[in-house]
Amino acid sequence: MRSTTLLALLAALASSAQAQTFDPKMPATVPPVAGKVAEQATLRYIDITAGTGAAAAPGQQYTVHYTGWLRDGTRFDSSAGKDPLKFVQGRREVIAGFDVGFEGMKVGGKRRLFIPYQLAYGDQQRGKIPPKSELIFDIELVDVKDAPQLSAAADLLLPFSELEEHVMALAKAIPEEKYAWRPGPGVRSIKEVLLHIALGNQLMLNIANNVPVDALKKQIDENAKGEAEAVSKDQVLKMLAESFASVRSALQEARAAALNRSVDFFGTATTRRGVLASIDTHIAEHEGQLIAYARVNGIRPPWSQGAK
Repeated sequence: MRSTTLLALLAALASSAQAQTFDPKMPATVPPVAGKVAEQATLRYIDITAGTGAAAAPGQQYTVHYTGWLRDGTRFDSSAGKDPLKFVQGRREVIAGFDVGFEGMKVGGKRRLFIPYQLAYGDQQRGKIPPKSELIFDIELVDVKDAPQLSAAADLLLPFSELEEHVMALAKAIPEEKYAWRPGPGVRSIKEVLLHIALGNQLMLNIANNVPVDALKKQIDENAKGEAEAVSKDQVLKMLAESFASVRSALQEARAAALNRSVDFFGTATTRRGVLASIDTHIAEHEGQLIAYARVNGIRPPWSQGAK
């Protein structure tokens, strides 16, 4: 049986004047079920101009121009007058509806997409985009080419990217006067948690690179002092950004053979991959701590502005 592509499946589900009524009835050999047929998400589109260039294939890197609107006509984003957007199809670099929306197009083609909220940002607010918003995009396929090869640590890079985005967003959203807040004596303040993440990123990279234990212990002592230093919000943001950039570089440049290299993690035998994975775990732990700190202070995480 030939596999049905996701966009073709979504298009087949689309309700329109031309679409046939869906019939859930099955042969007598299949037990019947009661209930109403539910439709979760339907991607609709209008082809504006047919392209004449290369066809868009799954897994390729697409170069595209776009303009996005809400249903009420509010324009929330556009690449007009800017460099086009580049993304690799199928790697979750863009929202789901956008990711599959170029299927069947050729270079030079233009299309209008109607993306339901389930294939966009769901029930979360995203900047100007309210929760549960249908998104309308005019898209143009500018170019397609084979995607760059994935890093051997691509599976670690994906969650890291989301963690980086969340921590940086929280660090920026929390007012500087709240950086000194702590839930009680002997517990890290907001500023200290952020510095702990930044300094911890560098420490874990040194562990992954088999820096001698004596040097690591010295770094741990220096980190403890560094967390207590009086630094501004701008300095904290700079340290965070630099530490995240260092981790990202290590993950992007990682080679499979090097990831399997043995590492002594303070007496525990592991691999370089194991230590790099622990960076994600460490950041995730303290992201949860920061979310709690922020909410106690009446600050809602920026990526959940539409949630209660």
